[in-house]
Amino acid sequence: MAFDTNLTPERSRLYTQNGLWCGKNLIEYFDAAVARTPNKTAVVAPGARMTYAELDAQTNSVAAHLRALGIRKGDVISVQLPNCPEFVTVHLAASRLGVVTNSLLHIYRDADVSYIMGKARTAAVFIPQFYRKFDYPTMYANIWPSLPDLKHVFVLGGEGLPGMKSFETLRAPTGAATARVATEPYSGDDVCALVFTSGTESKPKGVMHSHNTLMYSTLSMAKLLGLNADDSVWTPSPVGHGTGFLWGVRQAITLGATVVLQDIWDPDEALRLIARERCTFTMAATPFAAMLLESPLVGTLDLSSFRIFACAGTAIPQKLGMDMRKRLGCTLIGMWGMSECAVGSASPPSDPGEKLWGTDGKAVIGAELAIFDDTRTHMLPTGEVGELASRGPHVALGYFNDPERTKETFRADGWLFTGDLAKMDADGYIRLVGRKKEIINRGALKISVAQMEEYLVSHPKVLSVAMVGVPDERLGEKSCAFVVTRNEATTSLKEINDFLDEHKVAKYKFPEYLVLLRELPTTPSGKIQKFVLRDGFIKGRYEVLTQ
Repeated sequence: MAFDTNLTPERSRLYTQNGLWCGKNLIEYFDAAVARTPNKTAVVAPGARMTYAELDAQTNSVAAHLRALGIRKGDVISVQLPNCPEFVTVHLAASRLGVVTNSLLHIYRDADVSYIMGKARTAAVFIPQFYRKFDYPTMYANIWPSLPDLKHVFVLGGEGLPGMKSFETLRAPTGAATARVATEPYSGDDVCALVFTSGTESKPKGVMHSHNTLMYSTLSMAKLLGLNADDSVWTPSPVGHGTGFLWGVRQAITLGATVVLQDIWDPDEALRLIARERCTFTMAATPFAAMLLESPLVGTLDLSSFRIFACAGTAIPQKLGMDMRKRLGCTLIGMWGMSECAVGSASPPSDPGEKLWGTDGKAVIGAELAIFDDTRTHMLPTGEVGELASRGPHVALGYFNDPERTKETFRADGWLFTGDLAKMDADGYIRLVGRKKEIINRGALKISVAQMEEYLVSHPKVLSVAMVGVPDERLGEKSCAFVVTRNEATTSLKEINDFLDEHKVAKYKFPEYLVLLRELPTTPSGKIQKFVLRDGFIKGRYEVLTQ
């Protein structure tokens, strides 16, 4: 299948000549690790451990069987598996064959799966038999007739339903699988991953990444943070999401390191894993870090190996950064990224606290950041808030089969317009202040959601919060604070707003509604699904507190 990308020969030549694009496939780094340390542990997962040699043997077997079944270079395979070694095997096999990997979150159901796989023209998909009591084969049997390009459904942990194949058939080292599978010839500019955006839009966009864009991201992050083959990469984020896929699986394999997959989130088990497997690094959403500190196991385990927790998605409260360093000996690093550019900014661990936790980092090596006005034609000076744009070797090659949204987001001169509102300081460090679509417009007065959430989360009773604009006939929008309290403490809208008043917050920014929840709805990577909250408010699903 052909991929119509927005990559120009000039851009490819520039980044290659500057040494930012290496032109290599992940499989080259994997083969080197197998040759160098075949007996080293490559993957740790619930109930399973695999050395690099074992991972290589299974990768070869899966690649041989897929090739025999007619899966060819440029085809798309979708992988809807939990955090397990088979995900790593399938992606490496795809990389050897020149096949494009489309990772799917395990929580996706019929509508999301059929839309994404139909858009991607998926040729084969890999699913569990049952996971968290959900019957995946039945779902796929229902949607398969609407997916004319789907030829094969492989089921892990069972036989599935008629027409489906057991994943075990791909492990069998017989027939074609006994021969060494040669890597398909490729260019570094070939698309290798199709990552669909999630969590905020009704129609996900298929982000096209090449070998070059993804390898640049993992290699530059390793250089910035001093990561190498001796590291152990703890991965609590789902591998079906870009965070777990890129910063867990691909980061570890690129380095020849160990990837430690945590399947079901539990902070106590997370700390046990970190201690037992001597984990050194992770990238995950900031709330994961906060939950680690609430575990009673803190102070009872040897966590001295754990050096760096790269936080994305939400700002790092200064107290959290200080507490993580004091109690876990781990440095939290503020950074910013998105599916369209993997990582655009980060801070080195040597930065002072005000940069690590008071900003979202500065442009990664070889990349650029700028703040633009509403017209997207003029860059704004230091300190002014505008739309964040990023340009460089980390930027994806557009949206698959989606020219209108590609044109809207990716400009011809290389700038990626992110939809994030940010400001930049004199040293080039950025601070996100919200989304263009996350500004509450209260009677033409604009309220920054990110700013208010930062105030509210500093309230001693507030564990986590989401500010959401809800419809109002007179003002257009009013704000509602959805709050999870510490230890299920009680609070009121008056108490919340008295706190804001004490902090001299302008009254028009105060939330006018309060909803207390046990937990906020999130994607598995930790992104709060604000559209779920807004929809629930409109449909009267919550008990709403007013002044």
